[in-house]
Amino acid sequence: MDPSFHIVVADAFHTDAISRLCSVGRVTILDAPDEQALLGAIHDADALLIRTRTQATRAVLEAAPRLRVVGRGGVGVDNVDVEAAHELGVTVVHTPGAATEAVADLTVGLMISLLRRVSAGDTAVREGRFYEAREESVSTELGELTLGIIGLGRIGKAVARRCRAGFGMTVLYNDIVEPGLVDFVATSVEKDELYRRSDVVSLHVTLTEQTRRLIDEASLARFKPGAFLINTARGAVVDGAALSKALTSGKLGGAAIDVFDPEPPPPDHPLMAAPNTLFTPHIAARTHGGLARMNAVVDDVIGVLQGEPPRFPA
Repeated sequence: MDPSFHIVVADAFHTDAISRLCSVGRVTILDAPDEQALLGAIHDADALLIRTRTQATRAVLEAAPRLRVVGRGGVGVDNVDVEAAHELGVTVVHTPGAATEAVADLTVGLMISLLRRVSAGDTAVREGRFYEAREESVSTELGELTLGIIGLGRIGKAVARRCRAGFGMTVLYNDIVEPGLVDFVATSVEKDELYRRSDVVSLHVTLTEQTRRLIDEASLARFKPGAFLINTARGAVVDGAALSKALTSGKLGGAAIDVFDPEPPPPDHPLMAAPNTLFTPHIAARTHGGLARMNAVVDDVIGVLQGEPPRFPA
């Protein structure tokens, strides 16, 4: 152990990951810190480990003159000021492939649950409305539907592959980056065409200024009547008030949401009163395998501290 390394862990990591960090330096574990608590702990830190909740803002980064690396356990780095980090010479590493299979699994599960009204059926059975709910629950098979993927990166491809190969869905996609060769049949289209033709639209983009409120009132107006929206990306990609309005008016057939803006959503969040919704508490990446792969960011952090090039720089 090099006692000169000080590593601050601001979010929950597995005990095995913490042990690996302890083998190379002194580790400070913070309990759900706000920015002030983080600022107080990081002044002499060489490394910072975070997950989803902690914000590595410019102010945080500037408060740590010794900081060499920020490790983000997860895919997105929207809670890290990457530009400020680069300016300050701080390496940002993450785990871009950690959640691919887990998020894709939940996305398809949400899609089926929403289309087949699983949550409503469960409630009806418990309330003694078995036959009434059975008569109302006539759905469409996935193979008859068109899926529109916004963002054909790792997760978008995994979702598309499951839906095309597993269910025979027609797959459309839109991405500002050429996805390269894919091992399933899918057609690249402009967003307007994707919205117009898709029975299900699934979001798989990172949160940037370009994607913030990507799904707003104007884009929702171009959706196919009765279409379904799945969001397992980031809450701020969707304008919650606009989506609530589209659901309430019947423009959309339903929405399954794993991510919110803000998180957790307050009781008066516009989506809380919207019909035909299915919510999960940002659990898409939370499988045993997914969490283990996210915890592996500590190995990249240790490598950077020891002078090695990062494996997965942001």
